[in-house]
Amino acid sequence: MKKELIVKYIVGETNQQERLLVEAWIAANSNNKKELEEMKRVWLIGGDPRQIPDIDIDNAWSDFVRMRDEGSNKLQTFNTVLKRNSLKWISIAASLLLVGVFAFWGLQSTLRLEKKLKTQWQIKHVGLPDGSIVHLNSHAEMLYQKEWLGKNRKVQLLKGEVFFDVKKDKNHPFVIESGKSKITVLGTSFHVRREGIDTEVIVASGAVRVNHGGQELVLKPKQMVVVSDTAKLKIRVDTVPDQLYRYYVHQEFMFENTPLTRVFEVLGKAYGRQFVIVSQTTRELKYTATFEQQTLTEILDVVLKTFDLKMNQKDNVYYIK
Repeated sequence: MKKELIVKYIVGETNQQERLLVEAWIAANSNNKKELEEMKRVWLIGGDPRQIPDIDIDNAWSDFVRMRDEGSNKLQTFNTVLKRNSLKWISIAASLLLVGVFAFWGLQSTLRLEKKLKTQWQIKHVGLPDGSIVHLNSHAEMLYQKEWLGKNRKVQLLKGEVFFDVKKDKNHPFVIESGKSKITVLGTSFHVRREGIDTEVIVASGAVRVNHGGQELVLKPKQMVVVSDTAKLKIRVDTVPDQLYRYYVHQEFMFENTPLTRVFEVLGKAYGRQFVIVSQTTRELKYTATFEQQTLTEILDVVLKTFDLKMNQKDNVYYIK
């Protein structure tokens, strides 16, 4: 597998055919998945090499003065010609100045450009200008300012679920605005869900500061909060029951002694289906298994056979018996 294609996959620039090719390569061997994770780790540490490089103005000016002095004698030779064509050179200089002004204005406009990331039924993995990576679940929508030189790295989550792998930068906090809540981090990984007027935050690694309605709290790994825009009571911190909230990042379902109700709840959410378990005894069954890059049909077939269950469809509802 070409590393260029893997990099395109990490930053979310692959087309559908390339994405399927990489995902098939990942599923073929556990070592391939480890290689992908290692490349992602290096990518996050190193940042995006395509960012605009710094320009040393002093060195550039020194080079200009040196070149000017070295060519002074030659310029004197053509002094008469230059005088004769002075109006022409003035015109050219004015044109170049205008081009430079418009180019600078265009660059500034590009840096301030607001970009929207949006998904329908697909999952999207996108690299941000600072080297951070966002994983958008289906039906998600967010905005970010391409303000590379700004004080804060700021994005706005409009709806849906997004998992953030934020590149560490203590001088430039990463800020997510979701409704009336503000989430601030320096470098960590976490999940944010925006649904209606509610915002859910779950921390996978590092620490996240949540501000809402004058309240401020810091979340650590495996902690979560759900905040409503209209909430006035004290924010309550809960413990995450499992890691299934991040299934969409690698399209992986890790069930560990998980109640069957939770299994079908997550599958229903991931694939847009409604499942109903008829028997109370069946609801209380526990299930342990891991599914990677598999279809809903394949997963259901394994789960149902494990417990010798049957499934019937009525309208858009699937009943488990």
